[in-house]
Amino acid sequence: MSELLEQLYPLLWFMGIAIVGYVFVHRFTDTLKNKWTANRLATNAKKKDGDTEEQIDRLISNDPEMIKHIESEISSQREKGVSDDQMKGLMSKKQMLDFVVQNHEIINIIGKPIIKKVLGVIKGIG
Repeated sequence: MSELLEQLYPLLWFMGIAIVGYVFVHRFTDTLKNKWTANRLATNAKKKDGDTEEQIDRLISNDPEMIKHIESEISSQREKGVSDDQMKGLMSKKQMLDFVVQNHEIINIIGKPIIKKVLGVIKGIG
């Protein structure tokens, strides 16, 4: 019996070391996966934050093009016989865009930073 145990000791040691190595590697790779996922989520969140600021910049810089588009939409609706009361939404958008175009410099100097701060506060709360 003692001969059998003497032959099994190296096998038991090998199995023990193999199990500990497997557990260690498994835990290590799980930790790496979690860190990678967290970094990826943080990067995606930063991209989304940048996208909001870029959207604000694009919105303010593309106002004349947006006005032309809305004016063409209004004229096509009038040709179809739609009344001004039914186009209140388009008319109010056009008025707001006219206001933005007329006050473009003021909005760039004062409005953009305020809008970005408000969005930052909203993102901080949410």
